Amino acid sequence: MNIGSAAEYVWKRHQSHWNWIAMLGSLAVFLMALWFHSVVLFFVFLAGVVCSLCELPEPVPPFRRIDRLLDLERRWLAAPWGWKKGLQAFGLFFGAVYVCVSCWISSIMALLLFVGICVNIGCVYGNKAMGIDDL
Repeated sequence: MNIGSAAEYVWKRHQSHWNWIAMLGSLAVFLMALWFHSVVLFFVFLAGVVCSLCELPEPVPPFRRIDRLLDLERRWLAAPWGWKKGLQAFGLFFGAVYVCVSCWISSIMALLLFVGICVNIGCVYGNKAMGIDDL
């Protein structure tokens, strides 16, 4: 199996509803493993990742929120690169590193600061969507 086919396999599994939920749950366990410096939780995270790569059935009825999130992700990935998408990608990368470091040092204040910044960004985009502010 080469890198391209492995990436396609992971992407196909990522686009499935139950697999996406398992990956998100595994991410939560990974953050707990960082917070508690637990090797056991890290192995639980790895088991969750392996389970999320298994073929799981599609749910009936479909999850509407997960459908919207997956559609948002597909549209973002299909959009052409520009300064705005580059800034968003940098923010996602920096945010992921920041959350991992905050969990590793067990700082609730750092995590609350991150939540506050995310809420502020959400308010800016909400104001833009309502026509209050032009971004």
